[in-house]
Amino acid sequence: MLGLCFGHIQAESWAPKRTIVTVHSSNRAYKVVSVPYSNILEARWGNTNVYDTRTSNLLYSIPECLTEGYLFISDDGTTVAHIIDQEYGGDTSKYVTHVVNLYRNGKVFKRISLKELTHCDTCGNNLFFYAIKDFTMQDGKYQPVFIPNTSPRDSFLTYNPTFLFQDTVLLYTSTRRLIELSLLSGQFKDTVFETFTMQQLSAISPVERNTVTFESSNRRPKLIDNGSYDAVAEALAEAFNMKTDMYENGNRDRYKYYRVYAMLSIDRTGHANIIELSNQDGLPDTQLREAILGFKYVFPENIPNEIGCWYQEFYAFMRNSNKRVAEKERRLEKKKEHEAYLARLTADSINGVYIPRDIEDCFHQLDTLLSPQDLRTIKNFESSDEMINLHFSLGLWMRNNWGLWCGSRLQKYCLQRGLRHPDDMSDTILRYYWEYLHGIHDSWRAFDKNRHKNNSTIHD
Repeated sequence: MLGLCFGHIQAESWAPKRTIVTVHSSNRAYKVVSVPYSNILEARWGNTNVYDTRTSNLLYSIPECLTEGYLFISDDGTTVAHIIDQEYGGDTSKYVTHVVNLYRNGKVFKRISLKELTHCDTCGNNLFFYAIKDFTMQDGKYQPVFIPNTSPRDSFLTYNPTFLFQDTVLLYTSTRRLIELSLLSGQFKDTVFETFTMQQLSAISPVERNTVTFESSNRRPKLIDNGSYDAVAEALAEAFNMKTDMYENGNRDRYKYYRVYAMLSIDRTGHANIIELSNQDGLPDTQLREAILGFKYVFPENIPNEIGCWYQEFYAFMRNSNKRVAEKERRLEKKKEHEAYLARLTADSINGVYIPRDIEDCFHQLDTLLSPQDLRTIKNFESSDEMINLHFSLGLWMRNNWGLWCGSRLQKYCLQRGLRHPDDMSDTILRYYWEYLHGIHDSWRAFDKNRHKNNSTIHD
């Protein structure tokens, strides 16, 4: 099932500011200090240290960043709990992938998923914490809209969904259940939402949490010999006797460009380690790595002294310096791209995702994919115009997974009915889906029958 907010497939969130977080145990005998090593909010790149506050001794370290969400440490200092509002997808070595992550003396002790805790894949739009609010689109941004006539207790829990009480963490979930999680055993139990009164919850002492925020806006590395953000790509191209002129007029489609992506860990001396490397067009790997590691980089400004390295990424697009060779390579590349496009136009599934045949098949797939709660949300929209609120959630998922950008039988179907852009395709499907759910069938059936003669493909 899919949720309207699609918490499992969200994109990375880059932050111009990051925070060092310090959290104390209830008895103040221990503290946990977590620092980030990158701008990516969901990434685990960073370090977390646990100290005995009475001696200031470092007890152990966790090689992960735990600054986002809620952080707790047990009164004996052995257990650290990291609790976030959503599960994150992607490479599990890079992202925090569970709602609850427990560590015992620096090692992973237990990871608990959203489904395990709520018994539902998509309850609360994949959000874990309780909140009395929904979201609507205003001026191109999602804004919270609070449900009217809520109780003071529900309002209080919206801003305070977690509590620490005698080594037990209280978690108020989006499914209106209270989960009691023991830091010492890692066990949890599901309890009635109203177990504690607002007065009892208010009496629980808040966890002592201190933060230090710093600027971290530099996403791409600079070279010491050249302060330009484009210098890394230029220096890499020079090492391969290639050109980086893709963005000059007409070059992008004229020549074959070799794409390189790298995430680097850069220390304060300017040396780098390669954390990730994508060399999808087949440049000599050893030469590529030697060139990247041979450069001297600028360590970003404003990074606190306790952070010894910072993670930065760069992209490089390079072509053969011989224009004739680069043009021939592009012709061969176009041929392969066209063959792959034609194959996608008849495939019933792409990357393991079923592709609807037509508009009615889209409806049937959405009926299956969406949760009952999400279907109720759509049905409660006053008109099909409100479906635009789903353009960057459900609409984005359809564009990316149903091949509306790069070819599919559904894209071909939409092109045949006069829709040229993937945004228009997904918006049309969403609008007609609202009508379908409300028993209005004339418009989408007319759309289905209105086949145009021109069946062009999408061009950038």
